[in-house]
Amino acid sequence: MKTLISALFFLLINTSFADDMRYYDVEIVIIENLSDESRNSESWPLQVNLVQAEKTVQLGQPVLKKWLPKDVDLKSSYKLLKAKTYRLTDKVEKISESKTQRVIFHTAWRQPGLDKKQALPVYFKREVPALPVVEELTNSNQSNEDAAIATKPTPSILEGILRVTLARFLHFEAELTLKDKTPEIENSNNPFSVLDNQSELSKIDKQGVIHLKQKRRRIRSKELHYLDHPALGILILITPYEKPENLAVKSGS
Repeated sequence: MKTLISALFFLLINTSFADDMRYYDVEIVIIENLSDESRNSESWPLQVNLVQAEKTVQLGQPVLKKWLPKDVDLKSSYKLLKAKTYRLTDKVEKISESKTQRVIFHTAWRQPGLDKKQALPVYFKREVPALPVVEELTNSNQSNEDAAIATKPTPSILEGILRVTLARFLHFEAELTLKDKTPEIENSNNPFSVLDNQSELSKIDKQGVIHLKQKRRRIRSKELHYLDHPALGILILITPYEKPENLAVKSGS
């Protein structure tokens, strides 16, 4: 009898801990500043390597159960959300009308609120389409804003590591790199043909890696936050998530 009572007590405690776990929907929008003034305001390094921790979630890939605390719901852990649930779509549409900015990444996922020791970083990598080529000004009536847009008809590679942790407040950490895509080597018997091409070699030499590494403490849920940077910016919206069964219990009480 004592064994049964102890087992029931242990089950109730673990259920209570699981119910106390908070979950959040994390939505981010990464913005690229296109003006030459912004992009040339700093000297960018020629190489930056993002360091991934051993326990890193590949955005869109399942997370290993052994990486999470036992009381965490795996189905609500680092789950990629569908675009129709995004809350910042109107912001993205407004930015798309700008001539000096563009959205290069928009995504959202669900995760548990874990402390710094348990929260997992999220990694992603994607190709960003080339900017449209802007012809030089031939008409004095054209705006300076049009003239300020960078002309870079080369695709870029955006790579990032993001992490949301929960202590007394929510915290957000981000490290991003944006660099020109390395020119592809045409079919050739010489594997070093790119290095023999002065035009392509010049492009590689001039290529700098735009690097952002920032953290924001005390993020309030349901409030829009912005990380500023000369060449990149990040919109962040973190919203508490409640399971449908929990909402049903609340509405019935």
